[in-house]
Amino acid sequence: MSAGLSISGLTLEFARNGGWAAAVDHCDLTVRPKEIVGLVGESGSGKSLTALACLGLIPSACRASGSIRVSAEQIVGASEATLATLRGRKVAMIFQNPMTALNPYFTVGTQIVGVIRRHFVLTRSAAYREALAALQRAGLPDAALGRYPHQLSGGQLQRAMIAMAIACKPEILIADEPTTALDVTVQARILSLLRNLADQGMGILLITHDLGVVAQVSDRVAVMYSGSIVESGDPAGIFSSAAHPYTQGLLQSSPVIGLGSRRLHAIPGTVPDFRQRPSGCAFRDRCTQAGEICAQGSAPRMAISQEREVRCHFPIRPGASAELS
Repeated sequence: MSAGLSISGLTLEFARNGGWAAAVDHCDLTVRPKEIVGLVGESGSGKSLTALACLGLIPSACRASGSIRVSAEQIVGASEATLATLRGRKVAMIFQNPMTALNPYFTVGTQIVGVIRRHFVLTRSAAYREALAALQRAGLPDAALGRYPHQLSGGQLQRAMIAMAIACKPEILIADEPTTALDVTVQARILSLLRNLADQGMGILLITHDLGVVAQVSDRVAVMYSGSIVESGDPAGIFSSAAHPYTQGLLQSSPVIGLGSRRLHAIPGTVPDFRQRPSGCAFRDRCTQAGEICAQGSAPRMAISQEREVRCHFPIRPGASAELS
C-alpha cells in the first residue's frame, strides 16, 4: 500500500426512524504525498465530516463503513488507543476556527509542546525547541510561544494552528477552510506555506469554498455533493470544461474579474437533507439535464481521461463514456 491518504467506499450514517441515513455515501478520494487536493462543494455536502472521519473524530451517534487508510493504517474501526498514536503523527488537521480549537487556558507554546511530547520521548526543553522550529516554519515570531490564543490576531491564530499541526511532521495534513475570514495578504502567505509543505513531501487535503484558492495551489480537485465525489481531476481541465452539471453550476456562480457587472448564475434549490435524500442521483432535482434514468440507482462512474472522472448519466463533456462502475 502506497503512502498517503486513501478513502474507499466511505459511508457515514446516522440513526433515523429505526433505520440509518447516510451523510457521506460511498465516498472515494485519494491524497498522494507531495500533492494538494482541493475538496470543494456547497455547505452540507459532507466535506468536514469526511475530514473528521480521517482522524476518527466522528460523533458517537455515527456509524462508519468502508475504508480510510493513512500510510496503510486503517482508521475505520480502529481503537481509540490506535487513533491516539496516529493523530498528529501520521495525520493532522487545521480546524476551521482556531479560536475554539485552541485551549484558551494554556499558551500556544504549552499546547504545541504537549503535542510533540505525546508522540516523541523528549525533554521539555528539547520539545520546546521543536515547537519553536514549527512556529518559525509557520511564519510566527518566537514570542508567540508565550502568548495565549486571545493575544493573537486571526492570521496569527491560524498560523499557530498550522504550527501545531505540522510540529510532528505528519504525512497527511487536512486543512479545513484555513484561509476563511483572513485578509488577502495573510491568505497568500498561508497558501504559500501549504504549497511549500507539499513540495517537501506532505500530502494535503484542502477543504474550501474558494475556487480561486483551489485553482492557485491545488494539484487535483475533488467536487463533493451530498456526501459523494461527483467529479475529480486536474484543476485546469475541470475549470475549463467541467463535466458534471453541478461542477459547471459552481463555476458559473463564481464572479470573474474583468467581465464587468453581471448577474451571477445560481443553482436552483439547495443540497438535500441527507435524511431525505432523493432516489438515484442526489443532484437530479436541481439538474437541467436530468432524465428518467437519473432516478434509478446511482450514477455511473466514468473516465474522461487518465486523471479525470465523473459520476453522471449525462456528463456535459463529450467522450465521457468509459464506465468504471
